[in-house]
Amino acid sequence: MRKRNANVILKSMLEILILYLEELSDCKDIPNEQFLYGEKVAYAECLGWIQYWKKAQKYGGDFDIEKRYP
Repeated sequence: MRKRNANVILKSMLEILILYLEELSDCKDIPNEQFLYGEKVAYAECLGWIQYWKKAQKYGGDFDIEKRYP
């Protein structure tokens, strides 16, 4: 396994979490789908922590998560 620095890891995590949240936003019309809701909350929580990273804004993490993914 190749080692990577924190900037590469956090940038990748930011991108993939946004991708997952975008995909889940298309699933909002599925009735009684508690698993998808929990998944969305977990991804949003992780994304919130990554937004504390100083370079998050540079890589697209400069938005209000609650507004974009209600």
